[in-house]
Amino acid sequence: MNSITELLDLEDAEISITDISIEVTKKTLTLETKVCSHYCPICGFKIHSRGIKTRTINHPVLQDTYELVLKLKQRRWRCTNKTCLYTINESFNFVDKRKRNTNATDMLIIKAFRDLSVSVASIATKYNVSDTYAMDTFDRYVKMDRLPLTDIISVDEVCLDLDPNCRYALVIQDFYTGDPIDLLSSRRTNDTEPYFAAIPTNERVAVKYLISDMYNPYINWFNRFFPNAVSVVDSFHVLQWITHKLDMYIRDLIRQFRKRDREAYIARGKELDEHTYIPPSREVYLLQKYRWIILANQLSIAYHPELRMDSHLHCMMNTYDYEDLLFLIDPNLRELRDLKELYVQFNTRNTGKPMDARIELDDLISRYLKCGNSIFYDFANLLIRNHDYIINSFVMVEKYGPGGIYSSRLSNGPIESLNRKAKDLK
Repeated sequence: MNSITELLDLEDAEISITDISIEVTKKTLTLETKVCSHYCPICGFKIHSRGIKTRTINHPVLQDTYELVLKLKQRRWRCTNKTCLYTINESFNFVDKRKRNTNATDMLIIKAFRDLSVSVASIATKYNVSDTYAMDTFDRYVKMDRLPLTDIISVDEVCLDLDPNCRYALVIQDFYTGDPIDLLSSRRTNDTEPYFAAIPTNERVAVKYLISDMYNPYINWFNRFFPNAVSVVDSFHVLQWITHKLDMYIRDLIRQFRKRDREAYIARGKELDEHTYIPPSREVYLLQKYRWIILANQLSIAYHPELRMDSHLHCMMNTYDYEDLLFLIDPNLRELRDLKELYVQFNTRNTGKPMDARIELDDLISRYLKCGNSIFYDFANLLIRNHDYIINSFVMVEKYGPGGIYSSRLSNGPIESLNRKAKDLK
């Protein structure tokens, strides 16, 4: 009896097991308290039992490989004093009144959450609770305090849908260690303003650099909350902006050629409906499969001179051939690629040299404004609006790594990998 009590963590020596039944992999124990005299805590009169109510409780601890279920026989007591009539239901220490699982379940759920590879659904299934109960248990017991701010912090949004009013959560990261300082369920001003205002002033004034993308509320934080900091626009997001614009231009070309192909198909007297498959033309094939040659940084492309058979074009091709064919489809693609590469080279060449970068960026803006291309005219205006913030991204600082001290450019690169983890965990 004592060993079973310890195994179940019942914490009550007055409990006896009146029945044990086994059905396949489930073992059911019937538990009840010993009958003894009870007296009213209000008036002191003797109280009598008004019957027994049976509750079925899950216990997450296996016994001899069996799933364990407890049947609790609870008496209801009532005072015999007609002027009092106090009533009370018998209780068991190892389970709360309104729960279907023993108290040990909550602690085992919290322990299961330590394994980041396990989903909430699998934890809930294992302990016979709902997904919501498992999450509420985590929130009830686990308090995730933010880390203190350092003199260089990175901020970025990640699409998690944690807040019903905002799809984007806000990640704050320590630039030196890569550790997440905090995660806010929303990036909206109504949530971020009181959050940063509540951080002690001595922490906020110690921040020197605030690294972000070109989202205006982030840039304006250094004026409102971090008076001694300068804003840094991450170079990755600047390059991402222009790459996205070029990709949209190529996708628009693909739509135009597909429309041409559909019209030619109909002109040949063939019927066209939503289920009709039209094989991709030469232009659509090249723009879909090889537009990365335009979008990727030219220095990172491994050009292969060896010829290989292209089954769609029915000829031998190499990387240079694909590039030439893309430029034949639309002559503007060469100019767009070359103008984009000017910024890529500028961004790489001036690492650690913010003063040189300032001079060269002014020249680059002037060239983009005069090029006559609407995409790069807009890009020039973007560079003008974020001029000083972009220059700040060329600053180098010392970081500590496994190999010791090394120099690193101010960048949001580390936070991008952290955003990926947040998505994977969700």
